[in-house]
Order: sequence, then structure tokens, then C-alpha cells
Amino acid sequence: MARYLFRNLLVVFVLLGALSAQTIPHVQADTLSGNKIILPDAALGHPAIFTIGFSRAGGDSTGRWGRELRKQFAGNSELRFYSVAVLQDAPKMVRGMIRHGMRGNIPKSEQDTFVLIYEGEDVWKNFAAFSGADDGYVILMDSSGTVRARAHGKAPDEQSIAVLKDALAKISTHPR
Repeated sequence: MARYLFRNLLVVFVLLGALSAQTIPHVQADTLSGNKIILPDAALGHPAIFTIGFSRAGGDSTGRWGRELRKQFAGNSELRFYSVAVLQDAPKMVRGMIRHGMRGNIPKSEQDTFVLIYEGEDVWKNFAAFSGADDGYVILMDSSGTVRARAHGKAPDEQSIAVLKDALAKISTHPR
């Protein structure tokens, strides 16, 4: 009897842990514009979409996601967008060249919210539910920093956009 009770309690605790709210990893990092940013602090107070890339191809995928999501949610002034490039695997001597190349491709208006991560890749992969380096990862967070929806892939698809729209509608009172 005690064994079954213990097992059932363990199952409940595992389920509660799985259902508990996940938040973005805490990090102080550089932005593409050269400023410092602290996450998740910078995003608190507004719903936010984070697009995360882990490789050159993943960065291309992230760019596709970002462009489409900015179009889809253009009417929502509450929503903030952040791009995250995880560059831990890039050799230190080429990181400057990578940053320079990114600056030329990212509009100046987006460079203050384009975050460069050089360490803690495993934490970011876990947070993004990483499954492949060529995908872009999308995380929708509410204004308190809690993850509300996820998507990933090489390009946005209608189903993922619908999931993100539905989740945003549940956390935001602003008309889409």
C-alpha cells in the first residue's frame, strides 16, 4: 500500500514539474547594436516572441520566422520581438566577422533586440526544446515571462502561426 502511495505521489510530482511554467534563461548579453541586455528582464511587462537560432542555417530559418511573425502581428503594439543567436560553437576568432555580417543583414531598428549568446548553449537548447540545428525556434512568452507557446521549423507554417495567434489572444487584450 505504501509503495503504491509513494509511486502515485511521485507521478503527481513529476506531472506538476512538467506543467510548471518555464521561463527564459536569465542572462546578460550583448545586442547586435553593441548594447547590453538582461533577459528576461528586458521583456517583462509585455508579451514577447523570441526567435532562437543555433547555427547559420538555423539563423536563416529564424529570419524567416521573424519576418513572417512581424507581418502577422504588425497591429499589436504590446508585442515585443527578440532574436537570439546562440554562437557558443563559433570559434572566438570569427565571432567578430559573424557579428559584422549579421549587422549588415539586420535592420538597425531590430539590432537592440537582437541578442548574441556566447555561452550556456545547453541551457538555451533545453529552453527551446531543441531538435535540430537547422530549425528556427519560436517562443511566445506572456508579460510575466512565462512560456505560453512554442513552434519550430525551417519556415513558419499555417498551423504554427494559428497556435501562436491563439496563445497570444489568451494573454493579450490588444486587438490583433
